[in-house]
Amino acid sequence: MLRSVARAAPVVALLLFVAGLSLRPMAESDLFFRIKAGEEIRARHALPGRNLYSFTFPDHPDIDTAWLFEVGVATLYAGGGFEAIVVAKTLLLVAVFAAAFALCRRRGAGPVASALVLAAAAYAGHDRFVERPHLFSLAGEVALLFAVDALAADARRKATVRAVVGVALAVALWANLHAGAFVAPALLAFAAVGAALDRAGGAARRLTVAALVAAAATLATPVGTGIFRYLSLHRTLPALHPVDEFRSPTWLSDPALVVYAVAALAIIGLAVARARPMWRPGWRVVLPLLPFAALAATSVRFAADLALVAAPVVAAAATAVTASLRARWPRLVPGPLASAVAAASLLCGLTLGPRLAPRSRWDIGLDTRELPLAAIAFVDDNDLRHRMYNDFEIGSYLLFQRGAGYPRHRVFVDPRLPAYPPEFHRLLGRADVTRGEWAAAMDSFGVETALLAYAGINPRVAWWDPERYALVFRQADARVFVRRLPRYQAIIASHEIPATFRFSPQEGNATVPLVTRPAASPVAECEWQRRLGDVMFDVDGALSARAVDAYSAALAAPSGCLRGEDEARLAAWMGAIALGAGRAADALQLCDRARARGDRDVTTMTNRAVALEQLGRMRDAVAAWDDVIAHEGGHEGAHQDGPSPLAARARERRAKAASAAAGRP
Repeated sequence: MLRSVARAAPVVALLLFVAGLSLRPMAESDLFFRIKAGEEIRARHALPGRNLYSFTFPDHPDIDTAWLFEVGVATLYAGGGFEAIVVAKTLLLVAVFAAAFALCRRRGAGPVASALVLAAAAYAGHDRFVERPHLFSLAGEVALLFAVDALAADARRKATVRAVVGVALAVALWANLHAGAFVAPALLAFAAVGAALDRAGGAARRLTVAALVAAAATLATPVGTGIFRYLSLHRTLPALHPVDEFRSPTWLSDPALVVYAVAALAIIGLAVARARPMWRPGWRVVLPLLPFAALAATSVRFAADLALVAAPVVAAAATAVTASLRARWPRLVPGPLASAVAAASLLCGLTLGPRLAPRSRWDIGLDTRELPLAAIAFVDDNDLRHRMYNDFEIGSYLLFQRGAGYPRHRVFVDPRLPAYPPEFHRLLGRADVTRGEWAAAMDSFGVETALLAYAGINPRVAWWDPERYALVFRQADARVFVRRLPRYQAIIASHEIPATFRFSPQEGNATVPLVTRPAASPVAECEWQRRLGDVMFDVDGALSARAVDAYSAALAAPSGCLRGEDEARLAAWMGAIALGAGRAADALQLCDRARARGDRDVTTMTNRAVALEQLGRMRDAVAAWDDVIAHEGGHEGAHQDGPSPLAARARERRAKAASAAAGRP
């Protein structure tokens, strides 16, 4: 019994490890538009066929190759929210890796090697363990590897027909879930070539038929041959508009994948050199890896696919190498039971360790950390959605929001790349756009407002000319601009921030204070200077000389130019600064101005009393200290624990001022 449990431990630990990588807060921006699309398909009982959700190109064809996935996630969301989708994703991935483990065992790999290699494959591709339709490509690839083995092993007519029909149905289902089904005929075709090289003519013919059937099955979708246009766009669009998932893997960005690939090649090479009699995989098993290797070398989005389909080959090679080493050095290599316990312990530790670490997240709901929710709330509160520019990722969330999507509020753009023409991607992919070119493009689309996220590194933040667009929101990593139109004058007057931005590839966006007020700005000059001082204080990280100059310019205007509370707050603050600089007369004037505009803060009272002392006006200082004492309770016992510390100090200062006023030492 104990041995049976120990032998089962590696696969159980593997599945826990995969679940641990999958059960995390939902942060996949594409899921938002997919839920929206699924809701639309359910409501229409058909695919829209055009770009319903954008005001830029509303009639452009929308080739939806993942409609079945979208209907599924929309149904799950309606029933259980994001948590239901994350759980369903996790169950799918656990099932995929359980099947992959069975495939490894079927191809001669031991349980420990199968579990460890698949765990490494999961980690190498875990960045792709997100709520997107490509997960079904992982499932389809494992299913096809089983089909390859079945078609190669059983030459009976009924078995062949059964397997080919199974391939057709599986690929047709796969094609309606994800366009990644295009790899199905390639996988089978390479397996057929491998079988021919292995001199297994019958298997080669059966696999060739299956490849042709799979190619036909990829067309069994509502878009039909549109899948070819969809796939071709994924080759041309990255050249126009760089997309991270279409880049080639690199050591700096994808170290886990690189390490996995190097280790896999080393294990296979060692097996060929040292354990050849014990491990002879055949070309039928090895050649199907080539299309995935080619795809992963050019696009990191196929990293998880390559890691998974290579795992059975690597696991079998590792098993042969381990057996060879154990035969040569039996005392140095642990036995199967000890290896199983050690592997299971390792995977369980790697699963639970991150979860038990401080500040680890156990929730699986929506991860809002990357969403500019405050900026979106500002836009909604001020009714700025109409003809609003947005970036790709934020467009997906804006579509998803209840009551704010199609048809009332369309977006500028969203991550459905094929739903927009190449010239549009060319515009958004350029990094050398001038403000004039950008303004002309925005005019052509009728853009009136803009919401931009990732403001620290987003070059488009710097393309909005302050003479034409007012910056009205600047918090965290989001910016909101409004065109200087009459209907937005009130919003601009209330919220305009005197700043623009300068972008460089080395440093990202830098905030540049707008010293000169744009001609079309409705903000009064005194208020502009006050806000300019705030920007300078924030940019400089301290009260710099230029910030002081801006604040002083704001206060140089006649009293009443600024709002009462703003004037009072600024005068009190500048009064405190003047007092600290030894300019008692200026400090007194500013404190009196703050009081005249409604300031009743005890700090201002205290600063005023100190300024009067420094000016030698002791009788006035006595009265000022009386105001402080009254504000803090007025008499002994006014506070539960006696007078406040400030009241006690104020009494001491009052007594000294009274003595000085009376001429006593």
